[in-house]
Amino acid sequence: METKVDLRKRLLALRDASSIEERGVCSRSICDRLSHLCLSRRITHIAAFWPIGSEVDLKPFFAAHPDWTIFFPKVSTTSPPRLAWGTEPLVPGVWGLSEPEFALHFTPPVQLLLVPGLAFDERGFRLGYGGGYFDALLDHLDGKTLCLGVAFAFQRVDAVPVEAHDIPVQGLLTERSLRWWRDEE
Repeated sequence: METKVDLRKRLLALRDASSIEERGVCSRSICDRLSHLCLSRRITHIAAFWPIGSEVDLKPFFAAHPDWTIFFPKVSTTSPPRLAWGTEPLVPGVWGLSEPEFALHFTPPVQLLLVPGLAFDERGFRLGYGGGYFDALLDHLDGKTLCLGVAFAFQRVDAVPVEAHDIPVQGLLTERSLRWWRDEE
């Protein structure tokens, strides 16, 4: 099995190599699937991420639902890795991320948490950028919040290396499908 470092490099290079047009089409499809999921379950409070680099672009989803409450992460501390959550306005933050100007919640008061990643495997484990921020948050949640990975279909792999601190998501949303691995209710 590839190491986390090698898998991270390979998947980031693969994602970066996909065309802007292809990522745009796939991102819009993901946004459509996400809207359908939220509407069908009456989900209106969502923790999401503002895209960086070649990540899935969820901005069309945000724009389509201006009355919903969308929380975004802000790096609160790096050691231990901890995020705080707030709504727009977003301002430049750590590592060039767009972060909420005011982040008042360490646990976002939401029904759905959207989790970015470089790779997701068939058990729901994910490979992120290596900071441990989302694993720390996933470990802290009470089990009532749906936790859904969001990625392009080519980011789905057979297995990612797992360590004791790695926490799986309940499902994965791509432009091709919504796949649940754990109880989504």
